[in-house]
Amino acid sequence: MSFIHTDSWRRNGHGTRARSETIRRAGRMITWAVLGLVLFAANTGLSELAHQAGWVTYVFPRTLAWTALPYLTAFVLLHRALHLPPMEGASIVGLATTLPFAMLLIVYAGLHVEYSRGAVLVSYITTLGWIWLGYRHYVQKYVPVFGYMDPETLQQLNRIVSMPGSAPPSQTRFEQIHSIEDAMHCDGIMVERGLTADPVRTRLLAQYQTGHLRMYSVERIGEMLTGRLGVDHIDENFLDGYADHFLYDYVKRLVDIVAVIALAPIALPVGLVVAVAVNMESTGGALFRQARVGLFGTPFTMLKFRSMGVDCHAPAQFAARQDPRVTRVGRIIRKYRLDEIPQLWNVLVGDMSFIGPRPEQVPMVNAFTESISYYPYRHLVRPGLSGWAQVRQGYVGSHEETVTKLSYDLYYVKHCSITLDLLIAVKTFRTLVTGYGAR
Repeated sequence: MSFIHTDSWRRNGHGTRARSETIRRAGRMITWAVLGLVLFAANTGLSELAHQAGWVTYVFPRTLAWTALPYLTAFVLLHRALHLPPMEGASIVGLATTLPFAMLLIVYAGLHVEYSRGAVLVSYITTLGWIWLGYRHYVQKYVPVFGYMDPETLQQLNRIVSMPGSAPPSQTRFEQIHSIEDAMHCDGIMVERGLTADPVRTRLLAQYQTGHLRMYSVERIGEMLTGRLGVDHIDENFLDGYADHFLYDYVKRLVDIVAVIALAPIALPVGLVVAVAVNMESTGGALFRQARVGLFGTPFTMLKFRSMGVDCHAPAQFAARQDPRVTRVGRIIRKYRLDEIPQLWNVLVGDMSFIGPRPEQVPMVNAFTESISYYPYRHLVRPGLSGWAQVRQGYVGSHEETVTKLSYDLYYVKHCSITLDLLIAVKTFRTLVTGYGAR
């Protein structure tokens, strides 16, 4: 089944849309942010007049003026998240708006600065609505047009976006082009680098480049539409992007340690209740230990609360839906991820992180490494309690779905950032509440 739509639509006139789709969306959002800042300044002026009239205290307009900082920060965070699929819009906008306002409240509380809660609330609601309107109009509802030269290019993209167990891609239009005039209305040109070069094709590509048209590889288009990486071929800048995460790794490790310490007062009593329930239902101990593969392929012992019956000779295998090995208590703790509470220890000692690709069993890793050439790349980052594949796909139960899961994991390895981690954390809360994807 093909998820790619094409047509023969053409735009009249000789106007040139020379900038890339991503740059143009970012530019429109910047313009929207500036317009909102003008309205923000007008509201601050009106609040000052309200203070002079005695309707509000002097703290209200002063607080309203300071909330311009989280307003601008929210747009910066949104700009840095434009590479994520537009279908994640609600989560992206909510996260980009809430985080800077939460930080402002922390600063106010830490420095004991007097502020108006009403002004913060009004500014937060206004910012959330304004950003959502801009994102929905300029990003989420916008249907980009990409040109392609060779039919094989579209076939390659179809293979990337139609992987088993994956979410449907964002809406996009594709058109076959034959000249620079055909290409001028496109947001970018999709190119299959594996095709044999010929003089005519090379000259056309040179014309497109000199015409300031953005060139995208098939793999890059696939990333933009699906939030996954194609595993048939990885962009040559993959490792260069990974190298840029050097400082991010240290910040993330610090956040992990602080978060474990903060969660300990809640996790310890809940974990004790789970351990007692597991021991009361069946014998074999409350904790389950298993060798998993971690950062740079180094094995470690992962801890979980036991949710299945004890079978020392059971081979490594996927958990099936309604798996008969799962106990009654096990089904409950697996649904709400309570079986993973002991992994907070793995996070504290550095074997795991809160966010990252889920660690796999050693025999499975060995098997997948032999059959999927790019599989070891997922070990370039620390494994996590929750990851991009888990919130986008859920658990997998076959080799084909494992390939799709790897495409999500590699996307995370390439694009991991604080923004993406926070998005995964927000979507993980939905999993904890609904039990989505549990087996």
